[in-house]
Parts: sequence; C-alpha cells; structure tokens
Amino acid sequence: MQINFTDNHEKNLLTELSAEISKSKDVKVAVAFLKYSGYDLIKENIFECLENGGEMEFLVGLDFNTTDAKAIRALQEIESDNPMLRCYCFSDALKNDTPVFHPKLYLLNNGSQATVIVGSSNLTGGGLKNNIEVNAIIKAPIGHEVISDVYGLYNRIKFRSKLFKPDADYLKNYEKIRQAFKKEYKKYQREPQNIELLAELKQKEEALPKIRIDASALYGWQKLVYEHLPSGIFKTGDIYLFEEEFRKHYPENVNIQAKIRQILQQLRDFGLIKYHKRETWGK
Repeated sequence: MQINFTDNHEKNLLTELSAEISKSKDVKVAVAFLKYSGYDLIKENIFECLENGGEMEFLVGLDFNTTDAKAIRALQEIESDNPMLRCYCFSDALKNDTPVFHPKLYLLNNGSQATVIVGSSNLTGGGLKNNIEVNAIIKAPIGHEVISDVYGLYNRIKFRSKLFKPDADYLKNYEKIRQAFKKEYKKYQREPQNIELLAELKQKEEALPKIRIDASALYGWQKLVYEHLPSGIFKTGDIYLFEEEFRKHYPENVNIQAKIRQILQQLRDFGLIKYHKRETWGK
C-alpha cells in the first residue's frame, strides 16, 4: 500500500484525479459540493472513462450556496445518454433531524489497483486546483482490506443517507433559491416569504426517486459476510464458523469475529438483515 499527500501547491489534486479517472473501470465520488468549475476540469476524463467501458457514480450535497444546478445538469445530460454514469443528491439540512452531508471521498479502481483520495477537496475548481487543501492519496490492490473498508464506508454514505435524483423542476427551483441565498443563507431562510418556497421544494424532494439497497452493490467484507449468511434465522456464532475462510481473504486481520459483528450491524442498517434478540438475526 502506498500513501501520498497533496496540498495543491507542489502538486495539485487535479493532476492525480484526472489521470486516475481516465484509466479507471469504476469511479465513485461523494462530495459535499460540486461546481461547474470542478466538473469542467475533469469532463474530458469522464467521457474517456465511459468510452472505455467504465462506470461512474456521484453523490453530491445540495447546500443552496456552493453546489450549482449547472453542474448537476451536466452530469444528468451524460447520464441520459449513458446509464453507466449516475448522479444522486443529498438534501440541504433544512430540518434539524437531517445531518449535514460533508464528505470529500474519491474512490477509483482500474481492475487491479484502487486509488482512494480523501481529505478537504470538494469537486470544485478551487478544491481541485487553486485552494490550499490537504488530501491523502492511497493506492493499494483492490483486494486489500483497506480498500474493502473504504468501499464499505462509501456504501454506508450511499444507502443510509437521504439521497435522491433531482428532476428539471427541482433543479430550476433549487437554482432560484441558490441565487437568492448567495452569502445570506440564514437570513434568507428566516424570511417569511421564502418559507413556502422552501417547503414546496422539500415536498418535491420527498416524491423524487430514492436509492434502494441491492446486495449486488456490496463489496469486500460486506459481500463476503452476506454471501455466507444462512437463509432464515441465524446466530452470530453461525457466522463465526467461517472465520478461517474469511482469514484467507484478509490474513492481516487479527480480530475476525469483531469484524463479523461490525459487518452484521452494517447489513442491518442497510435493511438486508434484521436483528431479533440475543445475537439472533434474520436474512
């Protein structure tokens, strides 16, 4: 495993990211902010990846301030012609029970090696090239346990968050509000005349298509444990019986049973299994 760092000074993140996108078979991006300035810097790499048979997925936060509708529309235009690209959005935290969507994660693999980029850079021109940022760049074989854990993290972001696919009407209203917000988000939100518009947008959002978990999306540890689950009711101890088999996949893991318990909890959170009582589960 190789770990390097970039700060957009000696070497900008764009150089690393654009090269990896072009040669990757699978690209997953989860960022708080997406601006057209960021999309424009990597759009040629996006097309190159797709033309080579690659698959791409973007999870993007909507904040009524930074993320712009133009960038979302650009991805949707590509998606309309190529289903190998998908774009989902996470709502702005207009309600107290909605967490802030704030990841900066880029996960790419070329079929044999994976590259993980995690740090402070959003998918914006500043984040990729101009700002002072700090990002770790991790390269490892796709079978490495660290890569399995990052894919697991990405799945937890994707399948436990309130992600949805915005349509044209939603983006039109989103951009209208964004232009009005500018740098006065909190002030705008308190204005009585805007409460109705925000409520209408939230209602529209609730009716838009959401992401549903599918076992085919599981990777690494999640996939390994899920494929060994018995049908119907089972005990945690039943999965411990596969400990030696799991160790063959991840020989450096010295606490397989703890990992099994962790993965069972993740599969429960995804809705793929149900916890009953006293380490008893149902698939």
